[in-house]
Amino acid sequence: MKKQILKQFAMTLLSLVLIGYLVLQLALNVGDILEMENVTYTTAIEKTEMTAYIFRDEYLVPKTATGTNSYLVDDGEKVSKGEQIALTYSDSSEANLQDRIKDINKKITVLEKSGINTGSSTTDIKKLDENIDIIMLEIIRAIDENDLEKALRFKNELIIESNRKQSIVSDKLNYETQINSLKSEKATLEASLSGNRVIHASQKAGYFYSSIDGYENNFTIDNLNNLTIDKFDTLSGSIPDQNLINNSVGKLIISADWYMVCETDKRTASNYKDGYLYNFAFPFSSGIQIEMKLARKISQTDLDRVLLIYTSNAMPDGFNYTRVQKVEQIKNTYAGLKISVSALRINNGETGVFALDGNKIIFKKATILYEENGYYICKLPIDPNYPLRKNKAYVSRTDLSLYDAVIYSGRNLYVGKVLQ
Repeated sequence: MKKQILKQFAMTLLSLVLIGYLVLQLALNVGDILEMENVTYTTAIEKTEMTAYIFRDEYLVPKTATGTNSYLVDDGEKVSKGEQIALTYSDSSEANLQDRIKDINKKITVLEKSGINTGSSTTDIKKLDENIDIIMLEIIRAIDENDLEKALRFKNELIIESNRKQSIVSDKLNYETQINSLKSEKATLEASLSGNRVIHASQKAGYFYSSIDGYENNFTIDNLNNLTIDKFDTLSGSIPDQNLINNSVGKLIISADWYMVCETDKRTASNYKDGYLYNFAFPFSSGIQIEMKLARKISQTDLDRVLLIYTSNAMPDGFNYTRVQKVEQIKNTYAGLKISVSALRINNGETGVFALDGNKIIFKKATILYEENGYYICKLPIDPNYPLRKNKAYVSRTDLSLYDAVIYSGRNLYVGKVLQ
């Protein structure tokens, strides 16, 4: 009985030893498993998010009648003094008719520009094809940037160029029939209007906007010129004036100059210099970037707060002037080779990566430019002794290069090791 117990104990011990040996071998083998990635080209933007307050002089166009407004000009369109900008109808159906007339006028303009006898565009089919390709690329780029408003703004240009090409290809094709049909519809609609309307004209020349946010009398240039931190707190805590919203049909922007106020701490503010240009991205306007000059700073000795006042006269089409919005100050833009953080190694005092040359491990130096979200952006190699790849990135035998096969996980790595 005792011998049997000893025998069972010995068998159990042997089994444990065998299992331990197998686990050890498995661990050693797994440790030699390599995980690879191909080096790619990428860009990254180093940015700081800030809250911005928009200041500019805006002249309200008072509403002199109640009813439904029909706008004769588009937002951001330049108007002259005395020009009709809006009509107010007591009957909403007539306002809808007026909107249809406005739409017809736009279509007539497009068709008139589409004719081959306008004298404003080329009749060379090759050139027209080039124009169409350029517009299509702009539309695709705008869509990639999620700027659908910008993409739509190219619509009429694309239609005009395409129509002109069709006019040249087909000698019998012209747009007179369509133009006359639209003009006839327009005349019928105009005749059906009762004339019971109130006309609103611009008091000044400027850029017209139909939206009123109720802050037009608060975030003014006069208030900006006399701004203090206390006054800024009062303005930023104010609520929209509903009377302005209810009693205005729109507003006029006389000057292209506008200002943006952002708050930061004194230490951060010391990095910004008056008169210098800084690049900002505006997420409310599909990420469009605008260079703005730092006009001045406002601070107070007993507070760790600084107001940075930027200015610009850029007025991009479709730009969103929402009074309070998040913006991103672009500090740097980096472009280079993307690798995982875990791929970076130190070998003989040099920073770089283990990569594969065939089935042999080699070491290639890497210079880090930027780190973000678990990966590095590294400098492109400059080695004129070796050929160029895409993006003008040189291939180098000693430095990290585009499309290199890099090891980002694995053990027992050393230069010269041959993989079986």
